[in-house]
Amino acid sequence: MDPTSIRPVVLADALPGAFESACLVECVDNSRPQRQPLPAPVPRSGEALAEFDREDAADRLVYLLDGLGCEAAREVRIGGGRRRYEVQRVLVPEAQRLATSRMLAAAWRQGRQALLGTEQLGASSPRHVQRLTLAQAAWRAALLAAGQRRRGHLLWVTLRDQEIAAVLVRAARLLGVTAEVARRPGCLVVTVAAEEAAALPATPPRLRLRAGTGALV
Repeated sequence: MDPTSIRPVVLADALPGAFESACLVECVDNSRPQRQPLPAPVPRSGEALAEFDREDAADRLVYLLDGLGCEAAREVRIGGGRRRYEVQRVLVPEAQRLATSRMLAAAWRQGRQALLGTEQLGASSPRHVQRLTLAQAAWRAALLAAGQRRRGHLLWVTLRDQEIAAVLVRAARLLGVTAEVARRPGCLVVTVAAEEAAALPATPPRLRLRAGTGALV
C-alpha cells in the first residue's frame, strides 16, 4: 500500500488545537496545505506555513503548534517603501513541515465534517460537546486572523474562501448566533449582529512570543 494514500487521523484530545491551527491558516489563505489530497513536497527553505498581518494571530498559531509537538517560530519581515508594513510569518523546520501539513489537513477535514454534520446529537453527548469546542475554535481563529471589524450594529470578518465561511456560519449557529455571508469584490464577508457577538469566544490573551522562536517573553 502506498503510505501517501493513508489519511492521518488527529486524536480527539488534540483535535481542538489542531483544528484552530488549520482555521488560522485557512483564514489567511496562504499555501493551505489542508486542501491538498496528497502530502505536499517538502517546501523550499524559508517558506512560511502562514503569513499574518497581526502579531497575536501568528503567536497563537505558534503556541498551538508547539502544544501539538511542532517546533514553530514567528519571523517578522518588513516591507513597503514610505508606507512600511510588517508581515508575521510562521515557520516550521523543513523536517517537520510535511508532518505538520498532514496534521493540519486531517484536522481541517475532521473538524469541518464534525461541524457541518446534520446528525442530531443530545446536549450531553460527547460528540456534541466536541462540536461546540470546535465551533469556538473556528471563531477564535477567525476573530484573530480574518480582519475582525465592527461598525454600528455589525461585527464581521473577511475571508477569501467559501468553505471556511460555511464553517463559520455553522459554528455560529451551534453557539446560538446568526451569521450571514455576503460576497464582496475578491472576498466573502461573514457578519453577525453586534448584540450577539458576546456569545462568540473571546480571543486569547496576548502571548508575547519572542520573534524567531516559540518562547514566551
